[in-house]
Amino acid sequence: MHSGKVPVNVLKKIVISSLDRQPDNLIVGPKVGEDAAVLELGDGYQIVASDPVTGAAKNIGYHAVHVNANDIAATGGDPQYMTVTILLRKGSSEEELKDIMSQINDACKGIGAYVVGGHTEMVPELKINIICGTMFGYAKKYVKTSGARPGDRILLTKGAAIEGTSILAHEYEEVLLNEFGPGIVNKAKLYSKKLSIIPDAKLVRDYSTAMHDPTEGGIAGALNEMAIASECGFDVDVSKIPVSEETSAICSYFSIDPLTLISSGTLLATVPPENIEKVEEIMRASSIEYSFIGEMTKSGNSLPMPDHDALWDVI
Repeated sequence: MHSGKVPVNVLKKIVISSLDRQPDNLIVGPKVGEDAAVLELGDGYQIVASDPVTGAAKNIGYHAVHVNANDIAATGGDPQYMTVTILLRKGSSEEELKDIMSQINDACKGIGAYVVGGHTEMVPELKINIICGTMFGYAKKYVKTSGARPGDRILLTKGAAIEGTSILAHEYEEVLLNEFGPGIVNKAKLYSKKLSIIPDAKLVRDYSTAMHDPTEGGIAGALNEMAIASECGFDVDVSKIPVSEETSAICSYFSIDPLTLISSGTLLATVPPENIEKVEEIMRASSIEYSFIGEMTKSGNSLPMPDHDALWDVI
């Protein structure tokens, strides 16, 4: 198996099939493509999501908060509480840990969430620091990744490979500066400020049948996950998927496809035809870039499922 997420067939065959029980109040449980679990609370829904940060060495505290919060937002909820497990590499200093915690604290403040617990330890075998986060949120109405239907239009916000662009610009800053100069690299580094999809999701969650946060596998992987979860297909026009100058330059340098590069910061949502006009009105009134890139179909996918994220070809 490649680095990163295990393949879908392995996830189904081993991980999901090993679970033979669930609580009565579990509404959305373990399933390919679902961003978070949904538990019924009586007057609403508890939403729980877990994600690690494993492919980066810089800004990992900031990334850990947003990738977990995004899963809550993509399920229609508002992030509230977070637990964090920090695994430090051999030789990590107190200053490194302080920097990570400062990032986590600042990022949680920015989205109105609180760190309520966790665990910190040093692991001698690790080459880089790793963070595993779990975010808890609340919603009056939830949105499943598996809710898309044939005929729904596919909305994409911002553009492709946002998180991957940020990671590569920070991890390979020196070599990219030599190749492109400070203009492109400094803009790409600022993509870390675009990682949150909370504002995007709040705008469209009441009008969408499904939402998804494109993490590993990028836009191509996320579209396939939505199709698998919803038991339908998709047809997209790749020319309508925005790829910024910075992303295009960095991906070209590393010979990787921006559509298969991790893209937290992008929201994918499926919108039924009767809600298109309203969503267009809402998005035009916002400052968030968006594009309708295609539609869900009864079967067939116009982009293949990548077998791994393009980031692993570089890191």
